[in-house]
Amino acid sequence: MLEIPALAKILVIFALIVVAAARRIHLGLAAAVGGIALAIWQGMPVSAIALAVAKELTNPDLILLVILLTGIMMFSAAMKKSGAMDAFSNAIAESDPSRRIALAVAPLLIGTLPMPGGAIISAPLVGAMNDDDGRGPETLSAINYWFRHVLELVWPLFPAFILTVGLTNLSVMQLVLLNLYAPFAVFGLGLIFILPKNGKTAATMPASKTAVNTTFRDTAKFGRLIRGIAPLGMILGSYVVLDLIWELVAPSVTLDAAAKSLIGRYVPVLCGLLIGSLYLRKNTKGEKIFKHSITASTIELIAVIVGIRLFSALMSAADLAHAASMELANAGIPAIFVIALLPFISGIVTGVGMGYVGLSLPIVLGLLASSDIPFKVGVVIAGAFGYSGMMLSPLHVCMVVTAQHFKTTLPATIRKFALPLGIFLVIAIAYTALLSVVLR
Repeated sequence: MLEIPALAKILVIFALIVVAAARRIHLGLAAAVGGIALAIWQGMPVSAIALAVAKELTNPDLILLVILLTGIMMFSAAMKKSGAMDAFSNAIAESDPSRRIALAVAPLLIGTLPMPGGAIISAPLVGAMNDDDGRGPETLSAINYWFRHVLELVWPLFPAFILTVGLTNLSVMQLVLLNLYAPFAVFGLGLIFILPKNGKTAATMPASKTAVNTTFRDTAKFGRLIRGIAPLGMILGSYVVLDLIWELVAPSVTLDAAAKSLIGRYVPVLCGLLIGSLYLRKNTKGEKIFKHSITASTIELIAVIVGIRLFSALMSAADLAHAASMELANAGIPAIFVIALLPFISGIVTGVGMGYVGLSLPIVLGLLASSDIPFKVGVVIAGAFGYSGMMLSPLHVCMVVTAQHFKTTLPATIRKFALPLGIFLVIAIAYTALLSVVLR
């Protein structure tokens, strides 16, 4: 009887999950069922599959991950309900001395709050701040969409980033530092190709448009800026301080390595989230802002996480990724092609960060374990290609709502950022090549 290669099994199940997600079947359900099907196909007994599922569902890492993401989504909902989101947006709009930079910074900062379709919050702001009639609707759409996702690969509050930390066992700071090239590259490319200088100066603008240049001399406006960014600043400031404290005291703590890793990954950011939430409650409408903040989208996100983690656990239990990597090596096919292509495809067909991380990263990690590619290099290249696929996806809700707001089309929006996105991939490849030399 002809034995089907492990790689073929993985690709078949991967394709079925992708088709299911494209047909609007819940991604978590598709991933969990796909993982079970893959394990059965590989010959795992039902009892072993049940044990692997039960072990993952009671995994402290998964439980803490669910708690963290629930807290983040509750905080985002409370920011919107309390009016703090509006204050945040308004503070950004009036506080940058350059309209061009403000157009880039506004969606970037508003994008730090993870919420489905959140680009619709910054889109009106981008339209209102635009001072150049030469920028058509497709350009404004690209500005809002592109700059909203500048921090995608480094922001510790994004679900995809958190899932990457959980799957790779890298610390938050390690992953931030590895991908730190990305926000600078994306922001710079956006300014050059999507939002180039238009030749106007503050002196040639009407008075109503030059007033922004005196923002930081205006105490009242500066105060509004501080109040606007305070809730998010409390979270990030607390996290950074607590993470540094933990790094200092961890060596003297008598716990096993796994427990220390869990504490380092989750406790500082959870404490920061708690401090930011308490600040928000005290300075807005009290505890009412957190009522009904666990929405259907939050529950759906949790289900996606659980399904993806089950898929990853079953892949590991069936030892499929290792077998596939051996097949690639024996066939002479560079593993780096698969490591780049799978996240790219996942990003395009799902249109969400959780999609390209959850569907492809478990496979990528298995291939890395048996290849000569440095682990961190593989994680970086998978992230860059997954991000690029996600940005090109017509299923990306942020692009859909942005294009609708500016009354343009998805292809017109994509054409505006296709070139800088391609250049970003070239930069990512060059960076990982350099990183590979450094880490070897």
